[in-house]
Amino acid sequence: MRRAVANTCELFAILVTMVAACLILGFPRTTDAQNRTRVVIGYSAMQAPVAPLWVAQEQGFFAKYGIDPEFVFVRTTPVHIAGLISGHIDISYTGGSGILSATGSGAEFRFIASFANRITHVLVARPEIQKPKDLRRRRIGVVSIGGTQWITTKLGLEYLGLDEQRDQIQILAIGDQTVLRRALENGSIDGTFLNGMMAEDLKHKGYWILAELSAAGIQTLNSGVVIKRAFLQKNRELTTSVLKALVEGLAFVLSPARKPVVIRTLIGRLKISDPSAAELGYQYLLKDLDISLYPSIEGLQNLQRFIQSYNPRVAEVKAAELVDSSILKSLEESGFVEKVFTTYGIK
Repeated sequence: MRRAVANTCELFAILVTMVAACLILGFPRTTDAQNRTRVVIGYSAMQAPVAPLWVAQEQGFFAKYGIDPEFVFVRTTPVHIAGLISGHIDISYTGGSGILSATGSGAEFRFIASFANRITHVLVARPEIQKPKDLRRRRIGVVSIGGTQWITTKLGLEYLGLDEQRDQIQILAIGDQTVLRRALENGSIDGTFLNGMMAEDLKHKGYWILAELSAAGIQTLNSGVVIKRAFLQKNRELTTSVLKALVEGLAFVLSPARKPVVIRTLIGRLKISDPSAAELGYQYLLKDLDISLYPSIEGLQNLQRFIQSYNPRVAEVKAAELVDSSILKSLEESGFVEKVFTTYGIK
């Protein structure tokens, strides 16, 4: 029986890799006319903390550091991870859960930076649900079972004193945050943990915000910069250039003077209908992002605690070994990080 399950898992992994290849092969790595190096960057969440990535593209920071980025948005975490493993995605802007699961199965990834190390999601519910305890015997939507937002949901319920089994809460895998939002609006689910920008827009439409987890101080790893260990070893200079662009993107997003530009980016990317909601939601984004830049090992361990319940191999992963801060340290020691933050008015 175990062998049959293992064979099925292996077959699934092969199929996922083939799908990823089909999705991404349309973006070959080339060098453009201006001698910028093509780099395929994947991301799997359509939410505000991806802003440093979007801004780095829109403001030309990748081009500034000699990179011609090709963005690939892959909603499904296994397909995203398969793209990284196969080499069709060079660098990923993603959370820690899928990476931990893949590492438990033998993949070698490294987090080289992180722009979001705390849980800051907001619990949003339908208008008739006005207190956390009213979620008993209700349906809560998550992006996917085993994903970073699923773990955020588990940690959030734990913080609020709710228990999935005891309180008969159904956790349903729905899709990314834009899909979760539609599910909440059409009544398919009763509540979900969303990024603050999207939550604020729903609040203006009569939905209730039951909890803001930023006050809890729970460590996680939501927006890490991830790369295969082998790619990092062969392409340190290239990886350094990508990280420079992302750090400048982060500084731009957090810069008070660039606030109007950032809000326009978020409205466009997330399709926010109410500009005033976007203005308020921007304040959530400032809570979402960290300027420490270093991946949280404690955050990885929090993720590991839940993932190992259905993937025992993850228990053997040493979280500290998944972090390679050498490039980030070099950028700090050279004065690059301080110079960029100072330029954009970040202290």
